[in-house]
Amino acid sequence: MITVEDLIRLSLPAQTSVVAGAEQLTSEVAWATRPRPSAPAFDHLSGGELVLLTPQTLASLDQRLTLDAAIPQLAGFGVAAIAYAGRASGLARAAAEAMKIPLLEIPADADLAMLEREASHVIAEHKRDIQKVGIDASRKLMEQAIGGESLSDLAETLAELAARDVVIEARDGRLLAMNSPTGQVPTSARIMPLLERGRPALVDWLRNAPAGSSADPPTAMLDWDGLTTRVISPITGRDGLLGVLSIILDAGMPKSAEELLASRGAAACAVVMAREHAAANARQELELNVLDEVLDGALRSEISLLQQARLLGHNLDGNHVAIVAKIDRPMGQVARNERLEAASIFEEALVRSEMPILWRFRNNYAEIIRPVSQEDDLEMLANTLLMEIGRRARSASGHTVSMGVGSPYRGPSGIRTSHQEARQALTIGRKLYGSGRVTRFAELGIYRLLFAARDLPELRSLHDDALQALIDYDHAHNADLLRTLGAYFGGRCGPKEAASILGVHRNTVLYRLERIKDLTGLDLDDADVRLRLHLAYCSHIALFGDRAADGGGRA
Repeated sequence: MITVEDLIRLSLPAQTSVVAGAEQLTSEVAWATRPRPSAPAFDHLSGGELVLLTPQTLASLDQRLTLDAAIPQLAGFGVAAIAYAGRASGLARAAAEAMKIPLLEIPADADLAMLEREASHVIAEHKRDIQKVGIDASRKLMEQAIGGESLSDLAETLAELAARDVVIEARDGRLLAMNSPTGQVPTSARIMPLLERGRPALVDWLRNAPAGSSADPPTAMLDWDGLTTRVISPITGRDGLLGVLSIILDAGMPKSAEELLASRGAAACAVVMAREHAAANARQELELNVLDEVLDGALRSEISLLQQARLLGHNLDGNHVAIVAKIDRPMGQVARNERLEAASIFEEALVRSEMPILWRFRNNYAEIIRPVSQEDDLEMLANTLLMEIGRRARSASGHTVSMGVGSPYRGPSGIRTSHQEARQALTIGRKLYGSGRVTRFAELGIYRLLFAARDLPELRSLHDDALQALIDYDHAHNADLLRTLGAYFGGRCGPKEAASILGVHRNTVLYRLERIKDLTGLDLDDADVRLRLHLAYCSHIALFGDRAADGGGRA
């Protein structure tokens, strides 16, 4: 709890000189001691001691034992420093440098028993002072935490107690609070790059950190910006890691008081964050109940629903737009805990976005309801969200994200309509354009008409009359005729273009088109027939969505 440098200043003779290991003077000293008078002389050492030696002491242990021979033995016990009464030989100095142990020369006539008592007294007093600082800080911080004050309040108090900058980050790296005793609080633009830069080392330490509790978390020293260091301590709760607290130090300075303050600060932060998490979880549950009622159509009372939403800060009477997102894994990649991974990606992205939204995760889809104004650019809003979710999905697993966006509507029934549009836009967009992009329902052209008419028997009749023979044949022979028809229309009715879309030879497309003609009895050279088949194919996508990709939708 006190350094070699401190003991030289506070308890060793004024004539003390450092003859080796000067770079380790900031090592902490746990106690001061002399060797036992008989062998084994060093077995009582447990690490961190200042060992006081004289030539006579070494000779009494073994006439052949020299200081340069004793230093490696003492290094094996992890001592903090060696104080030698007399002149240390060049070999001893070299051994101390090699072992990275401070070697101190003290006067040859020094009273080692008295120095041992004085040094031990200084260490004990320092420990008591540090413990008192820790107790007082813990009491003050816990009073604030229990009293309902915020992380920002705790950061301010801790910065005053430590006289150092304090940073509190969430487990996902978000900056939660920061403060400086100078009053010149660093900007997030300066702090965030440092947090990102230090995250790999932080994650590595957290993975191998010694066991601790939320009331007494461990601490460690990590680099901060290449010039200064930081004391870190994990903020933990019932569900594991909640965040990390850092106290920024000058490089090479003593760290005992700051370690204690960091640990006590993290313990207080755990109380605040546990309370905030409990409140957030309760609020999320209430919001989820509101959203379930809106989207699933199980409205008990629209008036009470609107009132409950207002209490949560959501005015459902205003314009809202629905967004539905889905994570697509790369072709050929095996799914491992895919649903859990997707839920985690969506949660981190949507919480971090700080949008005033209602959202839920159902069946591998994130369904989001967001208030909008007439001035809002829906495409820009959706693309911003797509970028945030997509960045996390790529870094987590190399996946892509697709999104569908409905039109703005008012009230619960309007939101439900926007939600249906968003799901349809997502399904059709993934089919038409592939994954990894935003599709707005308003951009779907004829698909909007088909979606509105999807429940009409006439649309299903048009679909079945034109395509059922192809669907049945594909199921029986895996012939890919329906997909070929889609590629034909997608390639502007050009066999060469269709072949390029499908990745097959042009002759293969020509053969399949002839087979389509035989099965349906329809001539693709006839413009009216092509229009009819194209409309039927579009209705297939509108009616059967994702199943359209593999010729599904069998009657």
